[in-house]
Amino acid sequence: MSAEATPEPRRDGSRRIVPWTVLVTAAVALLAGYLLKERCTRHEWDGYQFRTSCYNDIYALYFHRGLDREPVPYVNGDGELSENEVGDLEYPVVTGFYIGTVALVTSTPNSYFQVTAAGLALAGMLAVGGLLLLARDPARVLTVAAGSSLVLYAFHNWDLLAVMFMVAGLVAFRMRKDVPAGALIGLGAAAKVFPGLILPALVLARRREERRWPVEMIVASAFGFILPNAPVLAANPAGWLVPWRFQGTRFPNFETSWYFVYKHLGNGEPFWGETYPGLTSMLAGGLFLAGAGLLLWRESKRVRFRPYATSFGLLLVFLLTAKVYSPQFSLWVLPFFALVRVRWYAWLAFLITDAAVWAAISAYFLAASGRAGATLVLVEVAVVARYLVLAWLLWLSRRADENVAPAVLPEPAMAT
Repeated sequence: MSAEATPEPRRDGSRRIVPWTVLVTAAVALLAGYLLKERCTRHEWDGYQFRTSCYNDIYALYFHRGLDREPVPYVNGDGELSENEVGDLEYPVVTGFYIGTVALVTSTPNSYFQVTAAGLALAGMLAVGGLLLLARDPARVLTVAAGSSLVLYAFHNWDLLAVMFMVAGLVAFRMRKDVPAGALIGLGAAAKVFPGLILPALVLARRREERRWPVEMIVASAFGFILPNAPVLAANPAGWLVPWRFQGTRFPNFETSWYFVYKHLGNGEPFWGETYPGLTSMLAGGLFLAGAGLLLWRESKRVRFRPYATSFGLLLVFLLTAKVYSPQFSLWVLPFFALVRVRWYAWLAFLITDAAVWAAISAYFLAASGRAGATLVLVEVAVVARYLVLAWLLWLSRRADENVAPAVLPEPAMAT
């Protein structure tokens, strides 16, 4: 040891406790989420699923898509999505592969739900572990592990698969491994589209750092998306197209501003019922592209480009403009509360308004026909409140610091 060298300070053991606290909290939240949704596998769906919040698409899909009769999705479908017709799925192929694989290895709806939930729980824990690797202050990852959205939606749908790929892609990006980062983001987009929405932020950040376009990342993301899609497209183009056609033609759901525009301006008019779904797809897409373009342009004017805050902003713009906001979409932005330093009360406001929408929509589906109108008013109030919080979060994200530790780069080799 040279005379100038000093021994490294001893690590405070308390710093090692925080990651374990986060992981245990996440495990408890996932267990609570499982117990919440698992009740629906043991009761009649006579309103119980909405009274207890146990409704989930996983268990419902087993029956509605005939997974007991045709567990291999896409290949044998006729390209027409309808209830109890087997072979077609409304989800992109990586999610479909997972759905079909679990259906192949299980024989009952209960075991199908249990095995699906086990895989999603693993994905959730891996995502939390990835956030711990990213976060400069690991205590902020508790905003994910202790978030009510994780309990409500971890086993509502399959979005945790794509969340896992997205977080893994961010970890690879921080480690400056552009090929794995791009491939993981592409795989995530092949599971659910939203991880692909953050790719421009990562590409522009690397472009700013290295004064060149990260071609490797862009190509790897394309391969990550194409490789799982290509076999399905080759085997049955009509089956492959089902999810994309379904999303383009479906009616806006109750949890969006687009639905309430319809309710107040066009309820019952043929134009709105027949043309509105396609029109809202174009309008929502145009508004997202305009908002995302403006956000990226404004971020590019900063001295330092913030890829994680910009990714957060892109997802928020999508949720503000999209014609569909399924309950589990809230899981998309949850990781960024750990990576972007927004105010704690903004995080709390997001969780409260998000849970309020879920409670209101459950009450609406549960209500008798005579009271449905009153409960739909509650849905609208909750939806507007959540939109206001999403817009506030977008505003805060433009001013927030990132909670991401800098990448540890290898030292350049010394000339000999």
